[in-house]
Amino acid sequence: MIARTVLLVACATTIARADAPKPPSTDATPDPAVEDAAEANLETTESRSGLTFAIQIGGGLTAGFGITDSVGRGGSISLRLGHVATRRTVITFELTGTASLHKAATMSSTKANTDANLLAGAQYYVNRSLWLRAAGGVGVYTRRDVRGATGNQDVTLVGPAALGGIGVELLRFKWAVLGFEIGTSAMVSRDGLLIASGAGLDLSFD
Repeated sequence: MIARTVLLVACATTIARADAPKPPSTDATPDPAVEDAAEANLETTESRSGLTFAIQIGGGLTAGFGITDSVGRGGSISLRLGHVATRRTVITFELTGTASLHKAATMSSTKANTDANLLAGAQYYVNRSLWLRAAGGVGVYTRRDVRGATGNQDVTLVGPAALGGIGVELLRFKWAVLGFEIGTSAMVSRDGLLIASGAGLDLSFD
């Protein structure tokens, strides 16, 4: 009788051990598919989300290679619309413009040449405050009041353009951010290459 009781207790203990749940594994690695799905929903865990808008105003400088009277200093402006794509990337569409003052001749009046670019690109945040930008599109350069065979006339050049920039956030007020940015654009036309650089304060809303 005692032997039968001991045998029953041993069997019950074995069954209980077999049915006990295994502790969760501590060396599980993240599923890449889950991470990709989180990136694909076009949202971010940072303070930026949805649509963004930015305006930058500052000083500008233009210089051309093969383009007459293209060197000058003036002002620059950039209007940029974006959409947050990933935790660090914003897709951008922008209109930039630079006005540079110049004189076609020593005794002539001062004129303003303009360089405008319509671009699409991306803004990448290296960290929470520092970003890099790159964009491409079309540029239009207008040289004012150039003396030609028929007298004074404006000359307009059109060609592909590209832009690169770097900026940093200085202050953040909830959904408004004040920053500083430096950018350079390049446009290729039938006359040559035009380089336009600008630097100034950047106010963005996100």
